[in-house]
Amino acid sequence: MKKYLSGMICVLLVLSLVACGAGQSAGTVADGGYKYKNEMMSADVAAGEALYDSAMPEYIAQTFESKSVYQNAGVKLIRRANLQVQTVEFDKAVATLEQLVLSLGGYYENAELYSGGYHAQGEHRSGQYVVRIPAESYDTFMEQMDGVGYLARRTESTQDVGQEYFDTESRLTTQRTKQERLQQLLKQAGNMEDIIALENALADVEYQIDQYTSQLRRYDSLVGYATIDVNIQEMQRITDDPGQQAGLFQRMKTGIVSSAGGVVDGVQNFLVWVSYHIFGLLILAAVAVGGVLVGKRYIRRYKAKKMERATEKEKEE
Repeated sequence: MKKYLSGMICVLLVLSLVACGAGQSAGTVADGGYKYKNEMMSADVAAGEALYDSAMPEYIAQTFESKSVYQNAGVKLIRRANLQVQTVEFDKAVATLEQLVLSLGGYYENAELYSGGYHAQGEHRSGQYVVRIPAESYDTFMEQMDGVGYLARRTESTQDVGQEYFDTESRLTTQRTKQERLQQLLKQAGNMEDIIALENALADVEYQIDQYTSQLRRYDSLVGYATIDVNIQEMQRITDDPGQQAGLFQRMKTGIVSSAGGVVDGVQNFLVWVSYHIFGLLILAAVAVGGVLVGKRYIRRYKAKKMERATEKEKEE
């Protein structure tokens, strides 16, 4: 019985070594001179090959037959976007974005709000949001972002991870098949040497199963929900640039309006700055006035003494 089990273990190990290209050492039992080295398999076990061979043709066929890859369930697409929004009504824009995300079944993965502070009176408020939206609602979200504010910048990217997904899925099936075989051998093991070797092998297989399962869940999350970075910036004024193709009069008009708005904003910002530093400015003004008065008094005394000296000199002559 012992020889039979040892022989079965050796056959399983040889198949594992042939099937995999990279792995890890499982452990060594030195008492009986028995050495067990387990290397992680790729996707060549029959169950993994069957899943891979059956999934990939269907995946490729659906990719080329579908009119829109964004609506094809057989394509594993990770969609990302980056939006820069400008607004003169910051609170309203933030509330509108939150309502839009909730209405589409999304959520904030991360949200950061900057409201300014005492040492940054001239800076406007801004918000940084990482939004997760269901993939089927991605286009709707992008279309309705115009209601949040002026869309100053928009970038999009798409990554097809179908091949990596199915490859990981087949590797997971391979490891589960290997786990079942090792569990069967463990039930038949009759000595401590074989039990230790099989338990070490099972531990490595279970670790690989956890890794592949976690990777698939991550893929499912990225594919099922699009990731959109939204940057909302508060502006004092938003002026549409007519572009180089517009007429000279229109471009000049836009420039004059923008210049006038800049002057008004500059005056307002100056008045706000004065209001924040009014007491310091009053003290500085008082010191300046005092310095002027003292200087004038000193000048008068100097002139008086000079005149006295001139008068005495005339009398002596």
